[in-house]
Amino acid sequence: MQADYWHQKWADNKIGFHQERANKRLEHHWADLQLNGDEAVFVPLCGKSLDMLWLHRQGHSVLGVELSEKAASSFFSDNALPCEQHEMASFRVFTGIEEAQGIQILVGDFFELTPSQLSHCKALYDRASLIAMNQEMRGEYAAHLARSLAPETRGLLLAISYDESRMQGPPFSVPRENVHELLSDHFDIVELAHYGGPERLGNLADSGLETLDERVYVLTRNM
Repeated sequence: MQADYWHQKWADNKIGFHQERANKRLEHHWADLQLNGDEAVFVPLCGKSLDMLWLHRQGHSVLGVELSEKAASSFFSDNALPCEQHEMASFRVFTGIEEAQGIQILVGDFFELTPSQLSHCKALYDRASLIAMNQEMRGEYAAHLARSLAPETRGLLLAISYDESRMQGPPFSVPRENVHELLSDHFDIVELAHYGGPERLGNLADSGLETLDERVYVLTRNM
């Protein structure tokens, strides 16, 4: 997907992918990562997700990256959180202060991130990044993610799959085989859970799909 596509989605407020509460899979499975509890968590393509607020309340610092400045600004304003802004390399940086200290969103291109910018992040949460990428970009995303994360970084990946003859994404169908094809060279992958059925469709109920599969994975960046 091109950057202009996502900028237009935010400009038109067509953000059906935004959830009005923290993700249930995150709440249920985050403890399965067996983290210390104070790790910095990297959240790619974070939007204005309330998942960041949930992670922060668990004791984590959070670093998000997001194309849309409107999304980053809305995260802080919608949640009445104070922040400061400054420029850093090719990013505009929103940094939470006071009760939001420990939350930072880099506005810019994910593919411009460097390993040094993520060196303090020992955890990862991907709910909406991999499935936001078309097939062509998915490989680039996985490779850049692997290059950017330090060894032993552990993360939670949520992915969906569906009958692509009935719908073309985003969100895109990323079945189990594709997850392993994309990530297994650089990550140890453990499938934690599989949820399936028409009740999983949520805001995709009018998309023409009859059912949807959700899978939850633990990723560990190998050496």
